[in-house]
Amino acid sequence: MRFHCKKCKFPAKLKSETNLCDAICPKCKHPLDLSEDERMFGAYELIQALGSGGFGTVFKVRESCDRSLYTLKLIRKSRVANTEKVHLLRQVHSSRRLQHSNVVASHDFGEQEEYWYLISDYVDGLPLDRWAQKVRPDPMRSLELCAQIADVLQYIHQQRFVHRDLKPGNIIVDRNGEPHIIDFGLCKSEEESDLMAIERYRAAHRAIRSRKTIADNSMLGTLGYAAPEQLKGSALSANPQSDIYALGVILYELITGKRPETGLGRLLNGSAMSAMLRRSKMPQNTAKQLRSLCLQAFSPKDTKRHVNAGVFSNECRSLLGATQRSDA
Repeated sequence: MRFHCKKCKFPAKLKSETNLCDAICPKCKHPLDLSEDERMFGAYELIQALGSGGFGTVFKVRESCDRSLYTLKLIRKSRVANTEKVHLLRQVHSSRRLQHSNVVASHDFGEQEEYWYLISDYVDGLPLDRWAQKVRPDPMRSLELCAQIADVLQYIHQQRFVHRDLKPGNIIVDRNGEPHIIDFGLCKSEEESDLMAIERYRAAHRAIRSRKTIADNSMLGTLGYAAPEQLKGSALSANPQSDIYALGVILYELITGKRPETGLGRLLNGSAMSAMLRRSKMPQNTAKQLRSLCLQAFSPKDTKRHVNAGVFSNECRSLLGATQRSDA
C-alpha cells in the first residue's frame, strides 16, 4: 500500500516497522503527515507497517469501535490470481477451529477497492528469523523454542490439521519468548473429502503458476522448508510428519545459521552441525543426541521421522533436562 507525499507527490511505500504517524517520504524526506482519514482502512486505523512483499503489505491496526489491536494483510488483486482467495478463506476457516493460545486466529476476509484483506489477531513480537538475528539463541534456547513449537504442532495435528507451510516467517516469537504459529492458508484438514483437497490443491497450483517469477523470496523460503513428499505435486501427500520435517529444518537453521543441504549435500549436514555444537562447548553426548534428533526430524523419508510432534517435543525436553543436570 502506498501513500502519496503531499510535497513531491511520490507514491511512498513504507518500510517494515514504520509508524504511520512518523512516516517520511523516501524521496524528498518530507513528513507524509498522514491524516486520520488517510490512515483508515474501513473500520481499522493503520498504526504501523509490519512487513511487505511482492503481493501485499501487513499492518498493525486498531479497530475503531473497541480499540483492539489486530493485524491487517492487504493483497493487491492485480498481483495474484483469483485462486489466491482459496488460501485466505482457508486461513479464516482453519484458524477458527483451532482454539489454542499459540495459534494466531484470523477473523475476517473481504474485498475493498483494489485489495483483498485479512484480519487476524495481533501478536507483539518478531518473525522467528528476525528474532533469531536479534537474540542469537544458543543451541539450548533453540531446542527449548522448537519444543514449544512442537507442542503447538501436536495440538494442531490432534485436531486433524496439517499446517503445510511451517517456516520462520510463519512463526511469531512474542516479547516473552513464546512462539505463535500464523498463516493457515495452505492448511489441510484430514477430515476433508479427497475431492475437496484435490480441488484446493489445483487452485493453489494455478495461483503459484500465475506468478511472474518462481524466484520470489517467499516462494524460495517455502521450498526450503517443504518436505520431499510435498514437492512431488500430490494434493494428498502432506501429513503431520511433513510439519515435523519443517520443524527439523528450523532447528538446524537456528543452530547452524543455514538451512540443511539436500541431495548429495545431505552427507555434510551432520558434520556441519557437529562442528557448530562443538564450538558451543555442549557436552559431547548431548551434542550427539541433539544432532541425531535434528537429522531424524528432516529425514527425506517421512516414515523415519518422529512418529508425532509430541515425541519430538519430549526428546527436546529430555535433552534440556540432561544438560541442566550436567551443569548443576
